[in-house]
Amino acid sequence: MRFSAIYAVDVIMAAAVLISVYTDLKERKIYNTVVIPAALAGLIIHSVLSGLNGMLFSLKGLAAGLGLLFIPYALGGFGAGDVKLLGAIGALKGAFFAFKVFLATGITGGILAVLVLVKQKRLLSTLKRIGLSFYIFVGSVFKVNTLKSLDKAEFHESLPYGLAIGIGSLIAYLVG
Repeated sequence: MRFSAIYAVDVIMAAAVLISVYTDLKERKIYNTVVIPAALAGLIIHSVLSGLNGMLFSLKGLAAGLGLLFIPYALGGFGAGDVKLLGAIGALKGAFFAFKVFLATGITGGILAVLVLVKQKRLLSTLKRIGLSFYIFVGSVFKVNTLKSLDKAEFHESLPYGLAIGIGSLIAYLVG
């Protein structure tokens, strides 16, 4: 029973991630109707298999997944769907796995962003703007700002981060 339940967790995670990647690429949305049932399934499966310890395992994973992307979300860098997707992954696979996905997603997202900038022939100008922003940030004695204040009018294309989360999930799963 335990092996089939663990397999079910992997299948549910894969389905939620694949659907979310598809809808994020197609519609720029990650739907609650996908991520909330996935998170609930993780809570239920782990609770049934391991009782209170299983429930705590899943709740810690959910909290870790939500917490890791909360600050970037609050600063306007991510959508709520991205945050909830990582939370659902954590509820299904635990806090440590959510952290591995977070790290792999960050690397993947950075690579994808550089590829988009190279395609748009805007890599050098973007690096200059980042350097100037950092200089201004440091010079303003760590004044907290939001990512929303950046001039996005010049952006021709943005990156649906669900794709980076999907690739990061696959990498974390394959690494083990």
